Amino acid sequence: MVGSTRSDECVCEVTLGVEPQSITVRVPVAVPANICPVELAHRLILHHNIPVYLHNELSEKLQAFLQNRTEEYHRQQDQRALQGLREGRTSVSDAAAAWAAKYSQLSKKQEAEGCENELLATMYHSLVHSPTVVPLLGLEHSFASTMSSLVAQREHALREISERQTQEMSSTVSKVGVHLTDDDVNNLAARHLEDSQLLEVQWDSTISVLRENQKREFKTFVEESFAGREVTTPVTPKDFIKGDTESVLVESSEPSQEESFTIHLGAQMKQMHNLRLLSADALQLCKYLTLDLSDIPPQRIQTSMSLYSHNLNGLVLLVDDRINTYTGIKRDFGRVCRKSTELHFPDLEDQLEVVRNTVPQVVQWRRDHPPPQYDCDEDAPPPPPVPQHLKAGDFYITRHSNLADVHVMFHMVVDDTLHTTDINSRHPVILGLRNVLKVACLGDITTLTIPLLLTNSMSEEMTMSWCQKRAELVYKCIKGFMMEMSSWGGAEMKNMQFLVPKGISEELFQHLASMLPNIFRVSNPLVVKSS
Repeated sequence: MVGSTRSDECVCEVTLGVEPQSITVRVPVAVPANICPVELAHRLILHHNIPVYLHNELSEKLQAFLQNRTEEYHRQQDQRALQGLREGRTSVSDAAAAWAAKYSQLSKKQEAEGCENELLATMYHSLVHSPTVVPLLGLEHSFASTMSSLVAQREHALREISERQTQEMSSTVSKVGVHLTDDDVNNLAARHLEDSQLLEVQWDSTISVLRENQKREFKTFVEESFAGREVTTPVTPKDFIKGDTESVLVESSEPSQEESFTIHLGAQMKQMHNLRLLSADALQLCKYLTLDLSDIPPQRIQTSMSLYSHNLNGLVLLVDDRINTYTGIKRDFGRVCRKSTELHFPDLEDQLEVVRNTVPQVVQWRRDHPPPQYDCDEDAPPPPPVPQHLKAGDFYITRHSNLADVHVMFHMVVDDTLHTTDINSRHPVILGLRNVLKVACLGDITTLTIPLLLTNSMSEEMTMSWCQKRAELVYKCIKGFMMEMSSWGGAEMKNMQFLVPKGISEELFQHLASMLPNIFRVSNPLVVKSS
């Protein structure tokens, strides 16, 4: 009754592409299927010489077909099992015993997977605080150098083919009506699309292979080193590296404006906090700044040693309500993450996929728990409908071990209302910052960086008075939230960093810096002169 070994044979038929160049693929499959749809699509493409750019479409349609047929198969199995109980062919005690055995096996499997991840984290934390830290971080740094080199080669190859296709298309369009027709232009555009997608798929496959090899080699190195066995540092195949890699990881380290203060907050039990105002790009905190690839960057040492500790670093990144890495600062952040392999946590895209699957549950919860309506608000307009996506003030979290000074990224959703001057302490984004601080305290994040002006870049409407008014609001609200921390529990917020966009004028920066000691209580030593 619990799990049947019988499987049904069926034929999967999918149509790929668009007319008149569509392709129909028919393949027999067993339901329930034990094969990965992506692997099956890859086999079909190789065996039947299907264009590579149709791989994603084929795998998605195979997955949808197999999912629907598997659900239908299990529904039929459930109906047979229930019918057997009604007719007395299966006893209730036997069914309960079978379900209990299955549940026990599943619980043990999940517990073993969780223990394996925790064991790997424990081994890494122990090694990074031992003499083995040098070869371990050297391995991570070499992996990052190799991956960054490969990603740079991919971007260069895609840029080259784009420039070549642009020139070819311009030359073809200029000859329309003389030697060529519109059909020639359309055929050339289709060929360009196929060539670029084929090249992109080839590079993504190469990068994926390297990423999986690095993860496997890293896990083996940690386990063998923790067991005390002599381990040779894995050498990445030279096929992945072409040309000089000395310029791959180098980022220009331009001096940024900084001011630091020490304050004490609290009515009776005062707590000390370090405040820092700095002018820089938000993603600058995520990049490794190094001039010599032969040396391990100090940021990598610090980040690795505090990775599994109670002193984590967090950064608030302002994004829109679309959960992807396609546009704007989200695209730039995705590029930074892809420059090195994530060796400890799921990849960024996998974490974002989990967030996307969770959003419908959030929307449904908000529909089931609308805000209360009071009797005195009878004339008030009805509340707006619940949006289908995240709204301003919401945030989602991603974890990272391959960034320079950031372990946890808070992706704060914002909207265009932040560009106005009439926001107050009840604005959703301000309340969202309070929730960020609360999660940070409960999650052992002791260093948090937030955008002071609630924007990623400067614009024309951000005058001197606008920036001072916005900074004053954020300063005062953050001070109030920090004074609430003692009632939240968790870790103390030791370091609070206020980030202003890069390129801000020195005069405005000094104005913002002078506001900070007036709003917060800065600790100054008392100097007593003896007579």
